[in-house]
Amino acid sequence: MAYSNPIMKITSSTEYGMRLLVCLGKSFDRNPLTAEHLSARENVPRGFVDQILLKLRRARIVKSVRGSTGGYLLAKLPSEITVGEVLRALDGVVFEEVCGKYSLGEKSCGHGSTECLLSPVWTGLSRVTSDFLDRVTLSQILNHCVSTDAPAKPAPALNPFTAFHAH
Repeated sequence: MAYSNPIMKITSSTEYGMRLLVCLGKSFDRNPLTAEHLSARENVPRGFVDQILLKLRRARIVKSVRGSTGGYLLAKLPSEITVGEVLRALDGVVFEEVCGKYSLGEKSCGHGSTECLLSPVWTGLSRVTSDFLDRVTLSQILNHCVSTDAPAKPAPALNPFTAFHAH
């Protein structure tokens, strides 16, 4: 069955942030690139570029160089920057906890009585997604080496009723 709507959404911050990092990665051993250049090159509004670069600088993914030839550079090797790290720097989390966001407000989870039966599914999805994004480096992206293949050893089937609960 084909779905026309995306199941997982990537934020504009993450999409633009990764595009900016690819641009910086392509000029890794060269002069710094200005925010203005990055904005024009990647067709991202300048104000948004500034916000993204500030978050990436705070996370020590990029560094800024002052002066007339200043701009931005990667703060570490492309092989040391992962998509998961970038996503957390820009959006805070890789995967938003679904059930927990209801338990703090007036609404309850509604997926079960005292324990949510769906929580293990969302926790497992979060773990798989985070693991994948934490393995994909900027270097792999720049070298067209990102594999979408399943891991060599298939993961064991999870029993959602016991897999993530303490025994």
